[in-house]
Amino acid sequence: MREIPVSVFSVFSKHPWKKLFLSLSVLTPTIVSSFFLFPLSSRAAESVVIRQGFIYATVSVKDLKEFAETGKVPLGLLGYFSFLTPEQKQQALAALNIKIKIQDETVDEIVNSQVGTRILTDIDTIISSDQSQGGTAIKEAILSSAKSPQGLSVINFLENYPLSTIEINVPKAFEVLKRLNQGFWQTQRLLLEVLPKFPTGEVKPPAITFDPTQPGAGKVDITRIELQDKQRNRNIPVYIYSSSAATPDKPLILYSHGRGSDYQELRYLMEHLASYGYTVIVPEHPGSNATYVDKNLFLSPTEIIERPQDLIFTLNELEKLNTNDPRFKGKFNTNNTLVFGYSFGGVTALALAGGEFQIDELRKNCDQSFITFSLGKATQCLAAELPKDRYQFSDPRIKRAISFAPTASVIFGKTGLNKVQVPTLILTQSADKVTPALPEQIAIFPQIKTEKLLLGVLGATHLSVRDPRTIADQTWIPITPISGGEVIGDASKDVRNYAKTIALATAAQLTPDAEKYQVFLTPEYYRSISTQAFPVRLITDIPPETQVFIEELLKTQD
Repeated sequence: MREIPVSVFSVFSKHPWKKLFLSLSVLTPTIVSSFFLFPLSSRAAESVVIRQGFIYATVSVKDLKEFAETGKVPLGLLGYFSFLTPEQKQQALAALNIKIKIQDETVDEIVNSQVGTRILTDIDTIISSDQSQGGTAIKEAILSSAKSPQGLSVINFLENYPLSTIEINVPKAFEVLKRLNQGFWQTQRLLLEVLPKFPTGEVKPPAITFDPTQPGAGKVDITRIELQDKQRNRNIPVYIYSSSAATPDKPLILYSHGRGSDYQELRYLMEHLASYGYTVIVPEHPGSNATYVDKNLFLSPTEIIERPQDLIFTLNELEKLNTNDPRFKGKFNTNNTLVFGYSFGGVTALALAGGEFQIDELRKNCDQSFITFSLGKATQCLAAELPKDRYQFSDPRIKRAISFAPTASVIFGKTGLNKVQVPTLILTQSADKVTPALPEQIAIFPQIKTEKLLLGVLGATHLSVRDPRTIADQTWIPITPISGGEVIGDASKDVRNYAKTIALATAAQLTPDAEKYQVFLTPEYYRSISTQAFPVRLITDIPPETQVFIEELLKTQD
């Protein structure tokens, strides 16, 4: 059985807010999805009952354990496995053999947290037992199996389940499956509606004089400095991407990384921009970077409002360095800043662009079954504990904004993005399970009333745009409604080329070369470079008939 050290939780995608849910995602969607591949069992009765009305079936945990250890189907499972395809059998075997090595106190913290308790209670609704006590039995099984030398696994969970039987209510289990990561499935439904309406056929490429995906002439260096915000007691490491091509007329680019990540998550893109003469500033958020989450399971609810303040503080300090430090004198064009963020950082960027955090509206949207949430929405819901109802961090030095795959479905309420004051670009990826395209990006796009663009990449996942050098091994992650299936590395090169092009062209709009780069911000250009692997479209508005369909889809999650 494969052992997974706890450190992997913080690096498997560099988004360790998944740490909160990973044990549960392995023992939740994987198990729930597997109810119909292989039924579960319990320690006392050594079997589980799968029931639909008066029809039921029973399977021995001993047989499941034998299958997990040998890969051979025992006689007692032959009747069930005869209905499975070879691929489904391999999925069942892989799920049974996932083994997580994690400290007891970490598991205890997860299952006893407010969020963990809510998820376990939701899972418990599929177990038809008067004795399960709202997830208590599940919690006990997880805690007990985590203490075993083998670590937390499906088999250990089954062997440590404390009641005489686990009786799975099939209709309720199917209901849970339908609701897992509802936003992702709504996105796929939207695609079925809009894809047939996409223009087809070849498009004459616009006339261009150079390839924006190729590096610029400048040789790139990375400099690290440390800033100390004494008022907020935050030490902020800042990484400066700059090159020999830098000129004072170029805007400053200020970047906010995702949760549990660092300054390298889009390193290829930062280096690309720097090679064209842009100075790119990447502060690491000390309450949500990789260093922090390696030591702390949970973020503070205040982190969502600390992050925009990190960026504002960084700009303030750069202004001082611009005047007082010989190393940087005249290098930081802080009054002409492009703010840029990815995932959780995409929300931070939108806040500096003028977006208002509407926590009172968020609380209403977060008072639902957690099991329906994407991991991105669950992250936003941490903000429900903030004391105030509204927060704004608009900064007049921000002139444009880029937000890649932001997790923004509930944090801005219904009108918070009406207050965005600068031209804004949003990138959305259709196969993103972490920040599903429909609720997190497409649905919020109409709120923005300024000049805006939405770049949609079909088939791209959450990590497709990431620097492949910063992504850890993904093969062990089970494919469930909330995890797995990431398209990364060489396979997603097209996505990174789209990112290079549109980020470079967006930055150039704040320079005298704006007109030269305008062609790279046209729908025609993206149709002309769209690939079969990753079709891409750029739009300025959502068509009215599509907007009506979107609103109807979103009603299904209320």
